[in-house]
Amino acid sequence: MIVYADTSAVLKLVVEERESEALAAHLQGIRLAGGHLVTSMLLYTELHCAARRRGLPFDQVNDVLAGLNLVDVTRTDLMYASALPRQLRSADAIHLATAIRLQVDSMVAYDQELLLAAKESGLMTASPGRGGS
Repeated sequence: MIVYADTSAVLKLVVEERESEALAAHLQGIRLAGGHLVTSMLLYTELHCAARRRGLPFDQVNDVLAGLNLVDVTRTDLMYASALPRQLRSADAIHLATAIRLQVDSMVAYDQELLLAAKESGLMTASPGRGGS
């Protein structure tokens, strides 16, 4: 199983939030089951910028990133993202377009518009720690 994690999810591994513990357990379960966790290099930028804004240590960010397979965003991802039907923010559209290209099985996120768009694109979704996930 290949699982794509977007920034709304991975940030919860750096900043303690209500869903952080459930998310960490969910991702660990995927790893233990032989699954692969992937995300785009866009997350690398977003996570470091978020850490800088919040005064968080980069070593903590880099430890989280080390547990993910980071893939490059392609020109095709950017073009496909611009054509997605929902009114997604740019970064969310790029994450979804990359996930679709990688033919992932599931997307872990906490942004409702992104989750709806992922479901409409045929992906399973999860938001561990949030009701019903």
